[in-house]
Amino acid sequence: MFVHLNAHSVYSKMSGTISINRLITLTQFHQSKSLALTGVNTVRGFINFVHSAKDKGIAPIAGVNLITNVDEAVILGENHIGYENICRAITDYYINPDRSVADILKQRSDGLFVLTYHPLLLKKLRSFMSDTHLFIELRPGIKERAVQKLSKKYKLEIVATGDVYFQDPEDYDSHKILRAINKNTTLKDLKDR
Repeated sequence: MFVHLNAHSVYSKMSGTISINRLITLTQFHQSKSLALTGVNTVRGFINFVHSAKDKGIAPIAGVNLITNVDEAVILGENHIGYENICRAITDYYINPDRSVADILKQRSDGLFVLTYHPLLLKKLRSFMSDTHLFIELRPGIKERAVQKLSKKYKLEIVATGDVYFQDPEDYDSHKILRAINKNTTLKDLKDR
């Protein structure tokens, strides 16, 4: 069964276009039993997400797409300690966004699953995280061969994610406009991700 482990809602400031209720409805439609809400550098919508998901029989997974000025990772909470560590990691990010995700997580990786496709970040995380909690992320825009090489090199499993920000292809323009506004740039100069 497929479970979205990297889904963003409207709570992902200036990038997500899907409401939490719509994400849950889509999860039900695709007969999935759980969903991870991974706001960009936030857990703002998580309480609303938990209540809405549980009402619809969906198991909510706490997460964040932590994007620093150095690298990025999808961080998922395994339990209450993991959720607390996600909140602390987000706070650390806002204190100093120029740090690596590995530096932020070094003292607080308990209860966390981490997914990333950045080779240097994987190397740093591998030094203190168990292979049962560290995974290589295969997401749209990342070459599968590169991910397979990383998997062999670090002896880690690959997890495919969708990096979902919008529902339908026609919503892509709204997503791009939000990103351009947030970055104070034009659509023409906006780098696709």
